[in-house]
Amino acid sequence: MKAVWAVPGVALLALAAPLAARTIDNRGIVRDFVERFYDRRDVAGSFAAHVAPDYIQHNPGLPDGASAAVEALAPMFAAPGSRFDVKHVLVDGDLALVHLFGQGKPGTSGAAVADIYRLKDGRIVEHWDVIQPAAPGSDPLAMAAHPRGPGDTARNRRAFTAFIDLLFARGDVAAAYDRFVAPDLIQHNSRMGQGRADAVAGITALRAAPGAAFEVQRILVDGAFAAVHYRGRLSTEDRGAAIVEIFRFDDRGMIVEHWDMFQPLPETSRNAHPMF
Repeated sequence: MKAVWAVPGVALLALAAPLAARTIDNRGIVRDFVERFYDRRDVAGSFAAHVAPDYIQHNPGLPDGASAAVEALAPMFAAPGSRFDVKHVLVDGDLALVHLFGQGKPGTSGAAVADIYRLKDGRIVEHWDVIQPAAPGSDPLAMAAHPRGPGDTARNRRAFTAFIDLLFARGDVAAAYDRFVAPDLIQHNSRMGQGRADAVAGITALRAAPGAAFEVQRILVDGAFAAVHYRGRLSTEDRGAAIVEIFRFDDRGMIVEHWDMFQPLPETSRNAHPMF
């Protein structure tokens, strides 16, 4: 198994202070964008207020530029009966992640979506997403009915950095999960059972496939939540998939809940950028 951890843990921890400052600056911008875009569905207004005209697009179905995104998204967001229910918002330095249930076409089962945005000088300048259709009758974004505190970002960043290092750079699934994941892990991936042991068994089997490779692109940590965005391949012939995994930490600093989204890479794209 080949694994790549793109940002060494020591370097990431050294960036904690400037990340915190940029997070404060960007949180209000992201909050207003989310409210306008997803809640009020004011696509044109939200992009005019917060998105740079030369917006870099990694969604393979869209060309670059804010105007192209508005043209494509405005009719879908305006469709009667469509739904865009935001579940989590993470802001970490210049990055933001919005985790939502999207149903652009009424009558369909909808999809679990992770939108990732990069900000620069107070504007959103780049976008990635991972979209996974929901199984009929399922709720892949359901949240456990457990009390949640605000979470300790600094502590959880240290834990998540070490978790990602063990899991991706060293490929030691059992050590990563035994050290940082609670035995009674709440799992929202319908292909896995509940609990830490089932997660370790499932992930170990996937990573043991000949030619499997997992390349981390970026991570975000915000309070009780952390996310990793990466490219996964299960063989050398596999084009691969864009994947986002989201984890919730409890007050002890242990991972207690997990969501993920998976989108295979298409053969063609309407922009020149990879999905990563």
